[in-house]
Amino acid sequence: GQKIRTEFDASLKLINSEFSKFFKLMFGGGTARLRMKNYEARSKDNNNDNDDNNDSVKNNDDENDEKVKKEEMEEEQEVKSGVEIELSLPKKRITGLEMLSGGERSLVSIAALLSLIAVSPPPFLVLDEIDAALDESNSQRFASLVKEFSKKTQFLIATHNRATMEVADVLYGVAMGEDGASKIYSLKLE
Repeated sequence: GQKIRTEFDASLKLINSEFSKFFKLMFGGGTARLRMKNYEARSKDNNNDNDDNNDSVKNNDDENDEKVKKEEMEEEQEVKSGVEIELSLPKKRITGLEMLSGGERSLVSIAALLSLIAVSPPPFLVLDEIDAALDESNSQRFASLVKEFSKKTQFLIATHNRATMEVADVLYGVAMGEDGASKIYSLKLE
């Protein structure tokens, strides 16, 4: 257990270093980091609502025992862990994801994804319209990062974004023919 925790902490530190770098690149500054957060979740056993108010043969000791058991069950909570993103944008008072626009959330997601890829590059990655919410300048930033990462990882990206298509080695398009059947067209870019 301790070895796993040590390796996890070391990996998280590397990912955070990359995440911070890509976040600054995407937003032109600011800070961001992933951090572990523990939170309490009620255990499944706490949902017992077996109040036998109709049982008139109870004595006071039994009622007290039941109250103590019920209080112990309410205090018994399961502790879970999760990852939280802390961030601050340049010239804005934003500290959480809920305060970001759709495009800004996409940028944070892309920065997090790229940080994972940088630490442990997969041989193959499929992305489905990850760049849909990006404006033109951020699309170009994303495209240049894909081009850079494609040296180590092969990408298959479904996109309508011109900037992303421009950095591709091969384009595949689907169009409907006169007979109503879909046809696939391919274009190898030099």
